[in-house]
Amino acid sequence: MDTQDFNKLIGLLSKLNAATNKATVVDGSFKKYHTQSIDAIKDFPLHLKRLEQGLKTAKILK
Repeated sequence: MDTQDFNKLIGLLSKLNAATNKATVVDGSFKKYHTQSIDAIKDFPLHLKRLEQGLKTAKILK
């Protein structure tokens, strides 16, 4: 795994975030039942960046 893989993950999360945003507009019940998951998706890129930095510090990633 390398930095490029993390960038791909963040790109996929961006697409998932866009899809969930669209679903909340189109279907009110989606937002009602999936609010916690939607919030988790929004915070996940920050966590990925922190994990990436930690793995670099541990010299697992180059």
